[in-house]
Amino acid sequence: MKKSKLIQSLFATILFLFSVIVFGQAEAKNGKHVTEIQMEWVQEQDGSSQRAPQRGIFQPRESRLVLQLDDLTEAQLEKVDALHDKHRGQVLELRAKLRDGDISREDFLVLRRANYDQHQEELKSVLTKAQWEQLRKLRAERRRSPDEE
Repeated sequence: MKKSKLIQSLFATILFLFSVIVFGQAEAKNGKHVTEIQMEWVQEQDGSSQRAPQRGIFQPRESRLVLQLDDLTEAQLEKVDALHDKHRGQVLELRAKLRDGDISREDFLVLRRANYDQHQEELKSVLTKAQWEQLRKLRAERRRSPDEE
């Protein structure tokens, strides 16, 4: 009886160690794959300091949905870029205030939301009605897409 318990516990230990090794190697390989993808992205962005493609205020210009809009003029694009830079500066300023303890997390969230809403209103005033509706549809599609990061 003792031999069978000893064999069972030895088998369980070996099985456990094997699974740790196998899953550890798979996770390490997966992590390496993500790093390779990120490095390719950084190289494609011609010296960008970004480590991975992102949305929001840190996304590169090339990945913004606004560029996919129909009939976007150069003047509109310049205004959109200026609005984006302004919004990014305001968000970074809010983050600095939060980090320094000048505002609470709740205040930060309220101010960031107000800033975003104002940014959207300014963006809406730059785009035509048809372009604004197209942008809203593109955003909805992006949210539904499971392969987006």
